[in-house]
Amino acid sequence: MLRRIASLSPSLHAIAFMLLGMLCFSAMNTAIRYMAGSMPSFQLVFLRNVFSLLIIIGWQMARIRAIPRFTTQRLFSHFWRATAGICAMEAWFYSLTLLPLTLATALSFTTPIFSTIIAICLLGEKAGLRRWSAIMVGFVGMLIILRPGTDAMSTDALFVIFSSIMMGIAGTLVKSLTRTEPPETIVFFMALFMVPWSALPVFLPWGSGWHDVTGFQLEIVFIIALLSTIAHLFLARAMMRADLVMLMPFDFTRLIFTAVFAWFLFDETLDGPTFLGALLIVGSTVYIAHREARLAQKQRAAIGNP
Repeated sequence: MLRRIASLSPSLHAIAFMLLGMLCFSAMNTAIRYMAGSMPSFQLVFLRNVFSLLIIIGWQMARIRAIPRFTTQRLFSHFWRATAGICAMEAWFYSLTLLPLTLATALSFTTPIFSTIIAICLLGEKAGLRRWSAIMVGFVGMLIILRPGTDAMSTDALFVIFSSIMMGIAGTLVKSLTRTEPPETIVFFMALFMVPWSALPVFLPWGSGWHDVTGFQLEIVFIIALLSTIAHLFLARAMMRADLVMLMPFDFTRLIFTAVFAWFLFDETLDGPTFLGALLIVGSTVYIAHREARLAQKQRAAIGNP
């Protein structure tokens, strides 16, 4: 399959990698949901990161047929990306033990919206009426999913919202890193820093403590780590080959893949309000990305850059 993808044009190449990444993320989240209740989420995150680190080292050894050397001049960027990422991961894994899989996935689409707000508030980016209107549409979509004031509203959804905020920060750093770092290096340093971070809530005195695991549980955790590692590699390769504005609409396929898995394995169904809310959120983020890309193109043209 990868050979066929390699023969495509750069744009189709990026889209194919994006779709494969979304499929892997959906399968990973399904496996996490399957493990809900059988293992503390903190321990699941720790084991996932240990396996991910071993997988990326083994992958690179097999690829270059030598001991890999992951060199970088941006160690602090990797550190902060991993710090934001571990906060997002802990909240996300925990939320999947509490919420229906499709609901959590739909809410996770708010990540680009929070990324935009962070860029406006902390980085000083300018925002006009259209950009703020798109952000408001995204929040309307989130409210449709949450349905505040009804029995469907759950405070557990706040874990997904927090995860989306932290993922927005991590995603901004990843996009910056892809300009100079190969995908394997990004994934390696992410796992390298996440292992000690994720060990803290397990092994410290105030942590959840270590719980015995079975061989089957380790196999599932390994699959989770493998799917996560492959998904991040696919996503990084997609972002190296195409602009984010072209790739963002395909993020919606994550909800479709997840809905299929959730229906088949857990008998969960995707209700109308959740689908509509997710559609509004994705539509707003796609518009924001398209708007930003056009403004960036005009700025480059104004200063004489191609």
